Amino acid sequence: MLFKQLGFEFNRNWLIVIVCLIGAALIWSVVQISQAQTHQVEIGKGTQYLVDEQSLYTLKDILELPEVAWQTEKNELLSYGMADFPYWFKFDLPAGNINEKRVIEIDYALIDSLEVWFFANGKLLSAFDQGDRYPFAHRTIKHEKFLFPVPPSESKLQVIVKASTTGTLKLPIRIWEEEAYLVYNGEHNVVMGLFFGFMAAMALSNLFFFITTKNLTFLTYCGYVLFMALTLATLHGLGYKYLWPENVWLQGRSIGIFATATILCALIFSNQLLEVKKNSRVLSQMIHYSGYVIGLALVASFIVPYAIYIKIFLVLLSLSVVVIYGVGVALWFKGVSLARFYLVAWTALLVTAFITSLDNANLIELKTPSHYLLMFGATIETFLLALALAMSYSQQREALFQSQEQSLMQERQARESQETLLKLREEAQEDLEYKVQERTLELEIALRELSDTNRELEQKNLTDGLTGIRNRQHFDKRYLAEIRRSRREETVLSIIMIDIDYFKQVNDNYGHVVGDECIRHVARLLKQNLKRPSDDVCRYGGEEFAVILPNTDESGAVQLAETMREQIEQSEIEVNEETYKLTISLGICSGIIQSLEDETRLLATADRALYQAKRQGRNQVQALPFDSPRPVQSVN
Repeated sequence: MLFKQLGFEFNRNWLIVIVCLIGAALIWSVVQISQAQTHQVEIGKGTQYLVDEQSLYTLKDILELPEVAWQTEKNELLSYGMADFPYWFKFDLPAGNINEKRVIEIDYALIDSLEVWFFANGKLLSAFDQGDRYPFAHRTIKHEKFLFPVPPSESKLQVIVKASTTGTLKLPIRIWEEEAYLVYNGEHNVVMGLFFGFMAAMALSNLFFFITTKNLTFLTYCGYVLFMALTLATLHGLGYKYLWPENVWLQGRSIGIFATATILCALIFSNQLLEVKKNSRVLSQMIHYSGYVIGLALVASFIVPYAIYIKIFLVLLSLSVVVIYGVGVALWFKGVSLARFYLVAWTALLVTAFITSLDNANLIELKTPSHYLLMFGATIETFLLALALAMSYSQQREALFQSQEQSLMQERQARESQETLLKLREEAQEDLEYKVQERTLELEIALRELSDTNRELEQKNLTDGLTGIRNRQHFDKRYLAEIRRSRREETVLSIIMIDIDYFKQVNDNYGHVVGDECIRHVARLLKQNLKRPSDDVCRYGGEEFAVILPNTDESGAVQLAETMREQIEQSEIEVNEETYKLTISLGICSGIIQSLEDETRLLATADRALYQAKRQGRNQVQALPFDSPRPVQSVN
């Protein structure tokens, strides 16, 4: 018996619920961490904007407007609710290094028209025209979010943005260094892959259960999970990127269509799961009428303009929440034990969906994008509703078994011929259970293959594509683990920072092909000198490398560094029948981590030792004590 009275008197299943909640919380934490990646500038408070209610202004008019014509944004987020007219924005970017690559990210995928101009000293450097009114291939950078490359300039840049959309106008604008954005985007993609992989697994598993059991509740739940995933994929821009990149019409209406279909499936699923008709005719009629209204709204979502329909949808969503909760509470008081768990399951999604709706209507302001909050609620709700469905199915099976036992007792007393029929029923039931187990095994295999694929993807994300050794992302994770181990076990940790001498001249004089081969050559020799499995060499960035040496004091690190330096100095590189020689400079710092301040100071000291080696003539090893002061000057 899976559950006795469902009065929250079960133990093992509560354990499953807790594990599910922890898993969902971890996914939310990863999203928060990925959102917290350091970006260069966030455009918000202080930005100048202009409301073009008559859609009269051109770029030339905007450039000629006096400063008094502009308004200054006082909020941190550029969010202006629903408007049928364009908004103009103007802000400045500080001058950057001419070799520094920067991008502008607008983290809101549902903008119909987005035009961006870059000026320097009154001269137009570049211009872009993007948005959902164009096919996805029209975008300059093929990304689910709107990305614009910042033109290199030694002087201050002036950026002008014109944005308009039929829905809610939001512009979370961030300025990124390209390398930092690539790291952030990799972590973001891993989170998205895990979330949508989970949603796909839930949909497929319930589809398999429907095929084997013929229970329509599983099919309805499969549709609910599918449309929920499509709604979230649209909010993140993934649907437009991967599923309908050429269909501008569908992109403009996808949120209304999929969100309405999700509500319709939710109403049908609630009616089936709680067996509302069996418990209350009035509540059953309420859900049926609500379903008819949502069905008509689904048809209207294909016809009514999005700007009008989204307001209707928000009203229908609120009414649906009232109906779903009202039915759950009413059945709870009627003694339907499953209604308790059902209410807990829906709370997470309905609360986050309500907050998201308020954010989209510009009634509240969230620092975290609302679609991430909706992902969090959907993860918890999907877990818990799947458990509720399993509980319902278990109760139905239990009731069926009890009915069969009673029938057996009556039929044994009546006629011997009915025993044969009962045996046939038992065989059919055993065959059904076997099929369910078979499909469950297939699902476990599919989930295991998905897990293996995710692990392979993570390994690729931690490997440098040019050299084949570990990359900066791996170094950051490994460095954090080793400093914690050093602090915990009080063991010496050594860090070697390595830089190829005069590498810029190699690139300038011989080209990037030779430069890439030089980097690969140095990486190969450095890796060959590491003998212990615990030692690790990583490409830190450009022509820089970093070596992590656990349980290694300064003398051991210096000896290894000298070996590396001599071997590279004595080796030759042959590219296109031309021979080249390289040298490297190395900086070392060794110590035992004792505080949080030491965690960053160890790497910083090794970096200063590297610059001291370069400043004193390069092609040498320099080691600084763990508490050495920072030098006054540095060498590029």
